[in-house]
Amino acid sequence: MVEAPLPFAPRWVAAADVAYGEKLAAAAVVLWDTEGDRAVWEASFVAPVPFAYRPGLFSLREAPLVLPLLARVPGDEWVALVHGHGRAHPLGAGLASVVGVILARPTVGCAGSLLCGQALPPARPRGSQSPVRLRGKLVGALVRTREAVKPVVVSVGNAVTLEEAVALVLATSSFRFPEPLRLADQLARRALRCVEP
Repeated sequence: MVEAPLPFAPRWVAAADVAYGEKLAAAAVVLWDTEGDRAVWEASFVAPVPFAYRPGLFSLREAPLVLPLLARVPGDEWVALVHGHGRAHPLGAGLASVVGVILARPTVGCAGSLLCGQALPPARPRGSQSPVRLRGKLVGALVRTREAVKPVVVSVGNAVTLEEAVALVLATSSFRFPEPLRLADQLARRALRCVEP
């Protein structure tokens, strides 16, 4: 896992999320065009849950589901946006890092709450942020994507800087979570309902 500037302008974002049923899980990926503000490609599939949930080992549960879909995303110059943590993880490498390293792809983690580390709440306006530190090291940022709404945790997965990760999340957010992730979540839930009503 590396933290380095993007080698291309991040026009395309491939967002991945997973919905869970009792025994099945549905993974979904949505490719988002940041210039057109629209989804241009999507895919989903349903499979048995590959690994029981264990705190801190989320990547073992979710990576086998999202990796096959992300490997099918068309084009080369896209950034993966994963609903999970990157460096802001007790092991220093969460789901976003695992996905980024395996795919050799720039990857950003965006999660709903802190898994580890400390951070002060950011100011109320949209775009406000505060650093997340773990054992004295900067590992992410709490980012306010909408005024007075609970912030999200943004961290580097692989091959991107924290500043670029935060900018990408803000550029694709109208609600609390980035729109591509919201669409991936909705697609995964629809796919799961088709087989587990």
